[in-house]
Amino acid sequence: MFLKLNYTRFAAFGLLAASSILLHQAVAAEPATADLTLQQAAKRVLQQHPQLQVFDWRLKAALGQQQLAELTPGYELGVQADNAFGTGDMSGIKSLEVTVSLSSVIELGDKRQARMAVSSASQALLLAERQAASLDLLGELTQRFVTVLTLQQKAALAAQTVSMTEQALTLVTQRVQRGAAPEAEQLRAKVAFKQAQLQHGLLQTELDSSKLALVNLWGAEQADFNQVSGDLFQLAQSPSFQTLYQQVLATPTIEVFAARQRLRDAELTLAQSQSAGDVRWQIGAMRSQESRDFGLVAGVSVPLFSKQRNQGAITAAQAESQAEQFEKETALLDLRARLYQAWQTHRYSSMAVKDMQRDILPVLEQALQQTEDAYRRGRYGYAEWISARQALQDAQLELVNAASTALSNQVLIEQLAGVALAASPLAIKAPTQLITTESGSSK
Repeated sequence: MFLKLNYTRFAAFGLLAASSILLHQAVAAEPATADLTLQQAAKRVLQQHPQLQVFDWRLKAALGQQQLAELTPGYELGVQADNAFGTGDMSGIKSLEVTVSLSSVIELGDKRQARMAVSSASQALLLAERQAASLDLLGELTQRFVTVLTLQQKAALAAQTVSMTEQALTLVTQRVQRGAAPEAEQLRAKVAFKQAQLQHGLLQTELDSSKLALVNLWGAEQADFNQVSGDLFQLAQSPSFQTLYQQVLATPTIEVFAARQRLRDAELTLAQSQSAGDVRWQIGAMRSQESRDFGLVAGVSVPLFSKQRNQGAITAAQAESQAEQFEKETALLDLRARLYQAWQTHRYSSMAVKDMQRDILPVLEQALQQTEDAYRRGRYGYAEWISARQALQDAQLELVNAASTALSNQVLIEQLAGVALAASPLAIKAPTQLITTESGSSK
């Protein structure tokens, strides 16, 4: 199954330094012609994408802020000189009084604990944001992977169409040479062959561009693989919408909002702690130059009206906390709408793929074979043969588009719900062969 990957497992791989080194060596050793699996691509993204490396530095900064938050108030050493260098009796230093003091602050209101709680909540938020960013990157990676896989399938179809039209040209030419068909049929067959070549070249160009877009996610300048591995037509069956929505509530995206709410609550507690004024104390000794005597100096100061002056900060913190709750509810509404649309589209597209494989393609293949046989015997004209062939090609392209749509929405469901829709690993299969007959038509 193409998309049965465990996002959490990949995120864990990306966070292990030792594994990252080994994976880097393994990736570097891969030959340029090796096929690329989704697991290999995910490991590269988690190792090398700069967005995740930014979080490492932010976490280091948060640890520095934690060290600051844990500090208790420091001590201050003060020296004060009075009655010096004046006039009259206070000229020079004969009346000098020197005071040496030690002072500090006694924090009230559990301010240190509140600062530590804010620091801890900030680190938890960064970790949640990193996990959510990892899943978003894996979702973007998988969407681009599906694009490459889809274009691979379309390019394979186009290549088979080139082969089919070339063989058809040979058959028509033989009939024209025998006088069994007009020359106009040969000219039309040549045009069909040339158009098939042009379409194949166009799809190959789009495929190369999609490969480059894929490798850009891990900073590579060119694709070092021949093709991606996966089965476009093996789709997972999605559970009920309510089951998926319950899983959304436990995703890292929602955990980010929960972490933000905890941070806002911690900031509110810190703001409330500022309402308790700190007590500043001072103790020291004073010496009089004139009397040669020493004296003890002590003092205490307490700010007035701290609670009233701090009310604005508390109000602001309360408002931020309430706003965060509404932002979470808004995000849930958006997630629910996106999930439902992806769920419905995935279900319909998956059923369309099954119906086309079971009821439409076999009939068109049989019709084309019978039409081709009749053309060989001269019972049908070239127009009937081309019409039957075009109908099958259109249906095959529609099948690829339906499978791509189903798979893309499956990726979105897994990204929004944070879980894989199935448990088996990614299937590695060759592109499905859609057109195989002796003259290039479907069998």
